[in-house]
Amino acid sequence: MKKLSVLFMIFLLLLTTVACSGGTSGEKDSEGKTTVSFSYWGGDSDTEMMEEIRAEFEKVHPEINVKLVLLPDGEDYAQKQTVMMSAGTPYDVIQFAEESLAYASRGVLEDLTPYIEKDQVDLSKYYDVAIDAYTHDDKVYGLPLRVGSMVMFYNKSLFDKHGLEYPNENWTWEDVTKAAEKITDTENGVFGVNKLGGWWAGLAQGLHSFGGSVLSEDKTEFNLDSPESVEALETMQTLTWDKNVAPSSTQIPEGVNLWTSGKLGMMVDGLWWIAGSQNDVKDFEWDITTAPAGIQDASPTFSNAYHMAKASKNKEAAWEVIKFWTGEEAQKILAGKHGDVPTMKEVAESDLYLNLEGKSPENFSIVLDSIETAFAPEVSLMWSEINKVVTDGVAKIIDMNKPIEDVMPGVKTEVDKLLEEAERIKESKK
Repeated sequence: MKKLSVLFMIFLLLLTTVACSGGTSGEKDSEGKTTVSFSYWGGDSDTEMMEEIRAEFEKVHPEINVKLVLLPDGEDYAQKQTVMMSAGTPYDVIQFAEESLAYASRGVLEDLTPYIEKDQVDLSKYYDVAIDAYTHDDKVYGLPLRVGSMVMFYNKSLFDKHGLEYPNENWTWEDVTKAAEKITDTENGVFGVNKLGGWWAGLAQGLHSFGGSVLSEDKTEFNLDSPESVEALETMQTLTWDKNVAPSSTQIPEGVNLWTSGKLGMMVDGLWWIAGSQNDVKDFEWDITTAPAGIQDASPTFSNAYHMAKASKNKEAAWEVIKFWTGEEAQKILAGKHGDVPTMKEVAESDLYLNLEGKSPENFSIVLDSIETAFAPEVSLMWSEINKVVTDGVAKIIDMNKPIEDVMPGVKTEVDKLLEEAERIKESKK
């Protein structure tokens, strides 16, 4: 008998736990308040925003005490959630991103659809791509406050220096290549474009822009070896090694931020760089546009959403928390930060979000165009595991210049095994 993976054993444990624990009765403290535990990850700015939202929430719901729990991001976060769920003491509200499907499919998250319908929450007010990312088997398991996408930052001063026209929403990877060749000055550590393929969203943008992907549309088959995907990988590899206009890891000095130090002409990355650039860029002018196309426009969304634990004993209160944290008041608090896009369209399109009062980027409204054409991540039951295998393999190709034909078979073998395990998990639920 084939040895079960650790993840599959955790899945079985979680199912047993959920079947034996949980409930809907609220637990109150000595003051008669219901305490809702709310786990999330993030930095100082995230914590500040969460506290602002909590203060507004408790004005409306003095009967509910929200206990915010900041946890480390990454594998430690997922491990903590699994431990708490296995013990039958999950956090009532849980922030998840791409792992949403994996946990929902294992039966440990509450279907929010009945709550949404009962309170007549109008999901049409939100960007479809944001809601769709947390809708599994036609059931909504998480509601998102914010959504981001890939855009292209560019150093206007470097473009001016070389007499180049600024990038715009019609630019392709061919346009990026031509400009990058003019801008690159390796002797002085200046590159035309940022390091490519280093994380899942950057890779997804490149792949989808050429019509490729990691998995098939139904997420059951490996697709990274398709002609379209290979063309995208070849383009990124060529820019890094043959043309040397994108740096490899060894070409980035330790402790140096190439973008904020003015050493990059263009950078395809996420919206969080906006606030960082406003604070840290001192010596050059900059702006943004949409991510470049190959044969089509492409930008993956990255977001997170608030979910309810199936075993929560405070479900009605937890729902009030989720509803408020994704409602108009919280959306407006987020909008005032001018970072990720509020998921409520009316708030995102308002001056509260779009008016930067003279700060860069001048072309800030392009973030809404990027969201309108964005696609959800290629989430599967084995998201984390597949992502690691693919990222490691792509790093060998782009960052180490290994031949694609030498690397791809091993990546395919590992991903195929994970897809087979995903099918076993699905079957075990029937």
